[in-house]
Amino acid sequence: MRGAVLLLPLLAAVLLPAAAAAGGGNGSCVRSCGGMTLPYPFGFSSDCTIRLGCDVGAGVVFVGGTRELGLVVRNFTPRALILKLQPNCSRLFNASVAALFSDSYAPASRNALVVSSCAEAAQISNCSSSPERFLDRNSSHCTDESIRCIVPPTNSTRGHHFLNKSEVLRSNCTGLVSAVSYSDAGGPSLLLGALELDWWVPGPCRCDARANCTQFPATRTRPEAFQCECPEGLEGDGFVEGTGCREGQYFAAQWYYCISLFSFSIFSESSSAS
Repeated sequence: MRGAVLLLPLLAAVLLPAAAAAGGGNGSCVRSCGGMTLPYPFGFSSDCTIRLGCDVGAGVVFVGGTRELGLVVRNFTPRALILKLQPNCSRLFNASVAALFSDSYAPASRNALVVSSCAEAAQISNCSSSPERFLDRNSSHCTDESIRCIVPPTNSTRGHHFLNKSEVLRSNCTGLVSAVSYSDAGGPSLLLGALELDWWVPGPCRCDARANCTQFPATRTRPEAFQCECPEGLEGDGFVEGTGCREGQYFAAQWYYCISLFSFSIFSESSSAS
């Protein structure tokens, strides 16, 4: 895991020039913490569009108001935050679910939540991949808890879909043990101990004129929102308030992708095609 420990310092080294060039709408947003600097729209203060937490001593970025939940950000991509969920039966379920859903991010329907001590509910099932494959009951504070999975609905392939917060809470579980995320990048794979949070920026599209804008229509629980992405051949984050899109070094435009592949290599386990 030494390579994983080096990931965030590498991320900071790549992002420092881009963050300095960004400026714009979140001028008072604090994007640096210790040796870590985050790209727009992320930051560590209340003025940031998407606020995350920072533990300087541990050198980690986390989701939620407290580090104790163990919702550690392992990776950033143009579409998602990749969290590392170290298996832990003592991770409080309700507090964790509250931290995973916000006005700017939510668990994608590509995830299954590994949970413990739940009431019977329609979306609760036995995990298709045995938790024992990555769950050490000694180090994870698990004893004789019943380990199950909250799986996404079968109709979650239409449009932009996320796990439903109300349905997840209705399962009335005690612990959020871990998660399993499905990825088809580079071939089908299961990311064990990982959870993908799709993120967005609230409001109508505010993308660079040359960027592609993906819109998320407003729902009962989420306002209108959007994502920006520069087309191939241009670098930047695509946001008017970020670095926009411009011609430049190809490497800079691909930092998300490279770091994503590095991070995925830690967790990926190829699954057989159905």
